Amino acid sequence: MKILRVSLIILVSIPIFIILIWLFAVPESLIKEQIDNALARSGNDNLRIIFDGMSKGPLLSLNADSINMEIDGKPAVAVTGFKCNFAPQYLAARELGFLIKGDIANGNLEGYFKLPVDGKIHIERAKLNSIPYLTNMGLDINGSLSSDITIQDESVTVEFEIPDLDIAESALSVIPFLNTFHKIQGALSIKNNIITFDSVSLEGDKGYARLKGRIKNGYMNMALEVMPEAGKLTSLEKMIIGKYIVSPGYYVVPIKGPVM
Repeated sequence: MKILRVSLIILVSIPIFIILIWLFAVPESLIKEQIDNALARSGNDNLRIIFDGMSKGPLLSLNADSINMEIDGKPAVAVTGFKCNFAPQYLAARELGFLIKGDIANGNLEGYFKLPVDGKIHIERAKLNSIPYLTNMGLDINGSLSSDITIQDESVTVEFEIPDLDIAESALSVIPFLNTFHKIQGALSIKNNIITFDSVSLEGDKGYARLKGRIKNGYMNMALEVMPEAGKLTSLEKMIIGKYIVSPGYYVVPIKGPVM
């Protein structure tokens, strides 16, 4: 009985000891430093995360007024009202996991991550015009983004859908009749400093398109395959897109240059 009693005391004391260490011995600056080190080890040296109003809570919880992400020194996206709570259900598999929640671009974000680097995040109805990374590309764009993000080791996979896409006519003049596309869905992957567009399709009033290529170190090397429906292009649109023809009804528009 004495052994059992001692064992119970130890089992109860361990989480209390961890909580006390978390509350009093782990400064917020150390947490920020470890996050910066994790980004550096992953090879994403063009990515920076800035915490505002970060505070610790009980049971390994962490809150922040906002988390601002920068890519190549430019604002990319921000998460506000961020909450991170310890998830004991992962202990059975000998994993340390956390549940996260917040607001992103006037939409919702929730998910989980497990140490060292593993997790899934769901984004619901984030507003495109509230994402600086897109507006920095010169896009006058509106719509609601829903996405599932998978993080594993050094790579990130993103599946997304925008069912109500609305792009201004003059947003990106290199792409013909871009403003006629009203739905986009697909997948992209991020590893090190490279964003690869694995499968991205666009649907609109005048046909279909597929986006391929990648952005490496802030430089775009992509192509838009355009397949307009017969009889739906104006004379001006036919003239603009004519130089990109590969075969009847199939055009390839290059998109190259630095991300603005």
